[in-house]
Amino acid sequence: MSDNEFRVLVAVGPDGVRDGTLDFAAAEALQRGTGVELVHVVHSLVVVPSRTDQVQALDTALLRVGRTVLTDAAERMRTRVDGAVPLRTEILSGPVPATIADRAAGRDLVVLERRDPDVVDRLLTMSVSTRVAAHAKAPVVVVPHGWAPAAGPLPVTVGVDHPIEAAGQVETAAAYAVASGRELRVLYAMWLAEPYQDTFFVNHTREQWTAEADVELQQALEKMGDLGTTVTRVVRWVRPVDALVDATRRSAVVVLSRRPDHGPHGTHLGPVTRAVLRHAACPVLVVDRT
Repeated sequence: MSDNEFRVLVAVGPDGVRDGTLDFAAAEALQRGTGVELVHVVHSLVVVPSRTDQVQALDTALLRVGRTVLTDAAERMRTRVDGAVPLRTEILSGPVPATIADRAAGRDLVVLERRDPDVVDRLLTMSVSTRVAAHAKAPVVVVPHGWAPAAGPLPVTVGVDHPIEAAGQVETAAAYAVASGRELRVLYAMWLAEPYQDTFFVNHTREQWTAEADVELQQALEKMGDLGTTVTRVVRWVRPVDALVDATRRSAVVVLSRRPDHGPHGTHLGPVTRAVLRHAACPVLVVDRT
C-alpha cells in the first residue's frame, strides 16, 4: 500500500497514547476516507555504551518498547475504524521531532498527544509536539493529555492576529469547520500593556476600539464571501493567550497558523501559539497561512 492510502499520521510515544487522541485520529480518518499510520520513533537519550553486547541489548529494549506501544495503539484503533479504513504501524529511528516532521510530508494531518502537563513544565524545551507543529509540512493537531470528545455541537474557533490578515487565517479553518459539520467562530483579541493604556485611550474608549475592530473584521470576512457555514465574530479586549486558552474550553478545535519564516525551517510558531499548545483544553490544529 502506498503512503497516499495513509493520510492521517499518528505519533505514539514511549508511554503510549490515550483514548482521546485515538478517538480524534479515527474520526478524522473516517471523515476523510483515508488510512491511519501509527508510528513510534526510537531515539536513545542516554549515553550509548561502547561494548557491542550492551549496544545490542539497549537496541532490543528500545525496540521492545516501540513494538509494545504500537501493538496496543493499533488494537485500540482497529476497534474505532472497524475495517472502514486501512491501518498500519511502523517503528522509525532518529531524532524524534525531525523524524516525525519528515514522515509528515504529504500527509493530510499529523496527530500528536501533548504530554502530561507536569512533564511539560519540567521538560518544556524538549516538547516534541511543539517542534513538529512548527516544522512539519502538513497540518498538525496537538491533543491535550486526557482530552475526550465533547457531546455537544461545539464550534471550530480560529484565532486571527489582525482583521486585515483574517483571510489568510480563516479560509483553512472554515474548510475544516465545513468538513466536520460545525460552526466557525472567528476570534480576535486586542490588548495593550497597562502602562500604555492611559495614553491609548485619550481619544477613544476601549469599547470604541473593539467596536471599530469588529467592523474591520466583519468587512474582511465579507470580502471572503460565503464560507459554507455559520460564522460568528468574537472581538475581545484581553491578552490573546488568555482569550485563546479560554476558547479551547468552549471549542471542538482551535485553529492557529504557523508564521512564514525565511530561516532554514521555513515556518515557526509565535509565543502565543506555543503558550496555547501548552495550556489548551481541546485539540489545537496548526496550519500554514493560505
